[in-house]
Amino acid sequence: MKSARREFCFLWILGLVFFLIYTTNVHAVAASDIKTINVVTDENYPPYSFRNKQGELQGITIDQWKYFKQETGINVNVTGMTWNNAYESMVQGKFDVIDTINYHEERAKILDYSKPYATLDVPIFFQKNITGITDVNSLKGFTVVAMKGDNSINVLKENGITNIKEYDTAQEVVQAAKDQKLVIFVMGKPPALYYLYKMGIQDEFNYTSLSLYTSKLFRAVKKGDTGLLTTINDGFAKIDAIDYQAIDEKWFGSKNIPLYELRIFRVIVIIGSIVFLLALLLFAWNRTLRRMVKQKTSELSNALRAIKQVEAEIRTLNTELERRVMERTVQLEELNSELEESNAMLEEEIVKREKVEEEIRKLNEVLEDKVKIRTSELDKLNTILEQHNTLLRESQRVARLGSYVTDLKTGQWRCSPELHQILGIDATYPHTKEGWLEIVHPAWRAHLFNYFLQGTRIQPRFDFEYKIIRIQDGEERWLHELGKVEFDQDNAVRLIGMIQDITDRKIAEEKIVYLSFHDQLTGLYNRRFFEEELKRLDVPRNYPLTLVMGDVNGLKLINDSFGHNTGDELLKNVAKVLRKGCREDDIIARLGGDEFVILLPNTDTMETEQILKRINVLALEERVGSIELSISFGYETKRFKEKDILELFKKAEDCMYKKKLFEGPSMRGKTIKTIIRTLHEKNRREEQHSYRVSDLCQCMGEALGLREGEVQELKSVGLLHDIGKIAIDENILNKTDKLTMDEWEEIKRHPEIGYRILSTANGMAEMAEYVLAHHERWDGLGYPKGLKGEELPLQPRIIAIADAYDAMTSARSYRGALSEEVAIEELRKNAGTQFDPELVKIFIDKVIRPLL
Repeated sequence: MKSARREFCFLWILGLVFFLIYTTNVHAVAASDIKTINVVTDENYPPYSFRNKQGELQGITIDQWKYFKQETGINVNVTGMTWNNAYESMVQGKFDVIDTINYHEERAKILDYSKPYATLDVPIFFQKNITGITDVNSLKGFTVVAMKGDNSINVLKENGITNIKEYDTAQEVVQAAKDQKLVIFVMGKPPALYYLYKMGIQDEFNYTSLSLYTSKLFRAVKKGDTGLLTTINDGFAKIDAIDYQAIDEKWFGSKNIPLYELRIFRVIVIIGSIVFLLALLLFAWNRTLRRMVKQKTSELSNALRAIKQVEAEIRTLNTELERRVMERTVQLEELNSELEESNAMLEEEIVKREKVEEEIRKLNEVLEDKVKIRTSELDKLNTILEQHNTLLRESQRVARLGSYVTDLKTGQWRCSPELHQILGIDATYPHTKEGWLEIVHPAWRAHLFNYFLQGTRIQPRFDFEYKIIRIQDGEERWLHELGKVEFDQDNAVRLIGMIQDITDRKIAEEKIVYLSFHDQLTGLYNRRFFEEELKRLDVPRNYPLTLVMGDVNGLKLINDSFGHNTGDELLKNVAKVLRKGCREDDIIARLGGDEFVILLPNTDTMETEQILKRINVLALEERVGSIELSISFGYETKRFKEKDILELFKKAEDCMYKKKLFEGPSMRGKTIKTIIRTLHEKNRREEQHSYRVSDLCQCMGEALGLREGEVQELKSVGLLHDIGKIAIDENILNKTDKLTMDEWEEIKRHPEIGYRILSTANGMAEMAEYVLAHHERWDGLGYPKGLKGEELPLQPRIIAIADAYDAMTSARSYRGALSEEVAIEELRKNAGTQFDPELVKIFIDKVIRPLL
């Protein structure tokens, strides 16, 4: 009865264990009448929903819908399209749910919204060369680009911004920004930054620190469909917070999760608990078996004692019989019957004893088999336990994590092998309080001691970061220590904790801090640091405080002509000159682009002039190739606290721009001359060609009876018409074989490059237009604008004829020179298609014929 009760208890407990396992891994899913939900979303709104290279939808909302399906059992079909089409399709009733939607009162009339699941900042993005864009009021007068159907259009219109251009998708908006078709656009920060970085133009755009508005993302259903809306809210509520966190980390970047929050940790804890419970049950079962065996053994011992007692009685009877044989021979026959009965009884007892011995033998065999089975099971459990311990040790080693226990009464401490490796010690190192302090960096010993002293008095748990010096190699490392102090009544008796090597994280943090206050290109302080220092230095002890604004002249022209690498080198040299020219305590920062600022504490006007003079002298000694350094400076000095620091900045900037009006054109003129000289040095044939075209243009102007000033302008344009080739690869310009399509497209860029170069110089705006149009055709099939007939100014029509004639009559890298007659025939053949027919006739009759 007792055995049956024990077996029943054992089976009941085992069933309870399997029930716990089952309920741990299975989620109850409420029955729902909804079998399928059709969802439409914006296919171009990273990282929430967008397509990968294979065209498949991916992102935060896609992963959330997958979890929704897993938790509810409802099938979900997600369709992606442009936002405008997605909204129209939802309004037309083609879908059940629309995702990634913002709340708007007009939309709320036809849709019911779910709970918001994301909050987005919507700032204003603008090109870096545009200043003064701070909020929506500063957009007046600009064309603002937004995504078609986006809520930002309503916000702009509500604030009086009506000059709005719309694109279908976020990608198209940023692509237009890359193609320089726009300078300002409004969009959610995540998709905007995603495409800016993807297209490599993140350094060409800034965004306002103050958002246009803050948007929330919702899911919406048709108006009145409360059942579906409730299903959606309930389904997403079932998703575990850790799963939401994992989705965010997948698309926004990972962060450290406490070990106890990880699902694998909870699974390991559950499995470990189950294994421990099974081991406990097996131990109880073994004890029960032992008690049963002991009871049976006791019964057998009693039986044996009874048998021995019977045997003793038999021996007594035999003795008595032997004694009486002699005395009672007469009574032998009577006693024989009694003796036979006694013998029968003895035989029965012997048979019983043999049966008992057989039962004991069988019980011993069964017990031995059960002991072997239990031993095998315990060996398997020990193997599993050892595997878990090995996994734990390996995890600590990978995470550079070690554990320890310290006896606070004796000062002795024990630790894991991983902590030995972190500290650079072995088992022979003194594991004492003194030994530990020897490892701690001298500069941190007092901090660590005070922290633990205060911590044990206030709270038992501690969390502290400090530096050590490894004993093995003397290397300095950063540690992060977590643990708790155990108390015996009011006395601290033991310290238990974990230590992790966080040196790599600390180095990364220091690098991030450095980059947050320094300009990556020049190594100078950045605008953020300058603004903080300006506030810090604006105190009377630093008066007079002088603020110097500096602007590099001609940087855009240099970037367009020689490339951004040359422009970057120029900025680096400017930074080097400013460091040399300023004092050690002066604050030098790059505000962005070509603007620099210098803060000079305790510096009056005379000292400032000496510093700027020293900088200008140093600038004359520096060059990037053949390009001179030219910086326009302006400054203002604050002597009294009442003067507004922002007014100081504004006056210094105004002063700098006034100087730039005088110094800038001169620098641009020098730069253009440098460009021409560099082009001619790179290709002497281009130099000769330019001068010949210039002479032909002068003769043509005289033949047309133009005024002297117009003739000279035409001659100058002829000399500069190919200046844009400075940015074309020399290998393409000198190639002897036929140009490829890509190479030909590269050559066709030179009129636009020449236009950009010349348009920066004062007084050369019209010449820049002539250079831009000198490859247009009379029939409108030229480039870059495809102008036709009289739409073309006179000057580029003349340059086109002179350029073509000289190209035909001069030796090229791919052919020899053509004769003048062949060239004249080609001009006549293309008159009316490529060239102005009237100008061709005048060119041949009045310019070429007299030279033959």
